[in-house]
Parts: sequence; C-alpha cells; structure tokens
Amino acid sequence: MKKSLSLILVSFFVAAGLLAQKTPIMATVNVQRVLAEYAAFQSAVEKVRGSVAPVEEEIKRMQANVQNIVTEGQKAQELAANPAASEEARSEAQSTVTTLQKQLQEEQVKINQFRQQAQQLAQKGQQEDMAPLQQKALEAVKTVAIDKGIDVVVPLNGVVYADESLEITDAVIAVLNAE
Repeated sequence: MKKSLSLILVSFFVAAGLLAQKTPIMATVNVQRVLAEYAAFQSAVEKVRGSVAPVEEEIKRMQANVQNIVTEGQKAQELAANPAASEEARSEAQSTVTTLQKQLQEEQVKINQFRQQAQQLAQKGQQEDMAPLQQKALEAVKTVAIDKGIDVVVPLNGVVYADESLEITDAVIAVLNAE
C-alpha cells in the first residue's frame, strides 16, 4: 500500500512538473538575408573584394600570358614535328618548345603564388572585417529574441517548415542597420 501511494505521489509530482514547464517559443531567421541586407557587413565584403581585386586582375593577366605561351608552344611543336621543314628549322623549333616549357612552368608557379596571396587577403579580410560583424549579427538575433520573449531561434534554411509569423529576419536587420 505504501509503495502504491508513493508511486502515485511521485507520478503526480512528475506530471505537475511537466505541466508547469513553459512551452518554448521558437522563431526563425534568414541568416543569408540578414547579412545581405546588413549595410556594414556589405561594406566589409566590398572592402575585402577591393583588396583581392588587384591580385585577381594580375592572375587573369598571367593566365592570358600562359595561354599565349601554350599557343606559341603548339605552333613550335608542330614545326618541330614537320618532316617537310629543314633540319635547322625543326631544331630551332624544338629549342623554342623547350624555352616555352620553362616559361610556362615559371608562369604557373607565379600564378599559384598569386592565388595563395589572394586567399590570404580574403582570409585576413574575413577575420578582421567580416567576422566581428557576423558576431554583431548574432548579438542582434539574441537582442530581438530577448525583446520578443523567444527561447529558441533557428536558421530558416535549416527548417523544413515554419510559419511565416515565426520569422524575425526583418527585426534583426532593423536592429543591425540602426547602429
């Protein structure tokens, strides 16, 4: 009898505790849209692009130079393999092919170095300019959630379905751009 009474009391208190718990209030936020419409973040993106642009332009110029070397090399290779050409012309063409192959390798090494430089500039910009703004965006989400009494905010792209009334993206953007 005591066991039954204890079991009933424990069940009652567990059920009461479950009923007393607050149902969490959830919301969604479109992270990509927040960052796309966050003016300071877009300025930082443009700053990073601006720092990388000259390096990318140099890479394009170098790639065009590589293409020219390849084209010249193909022509020289054809001449070197042409049985109708004189031995001297074929020998000279083969020498040209060898020289162009060296140039091609040197240009490819330079291109790789410039690519690494572009990646480093982009990473530096990400860390110095964009990361703090991404952190501010997270803080804005938290601010809006607290103001609206929201317990859980999930990214919109990670949700299969959510009612539009749960989205707080506009409020977050307003907080960020008000600063």
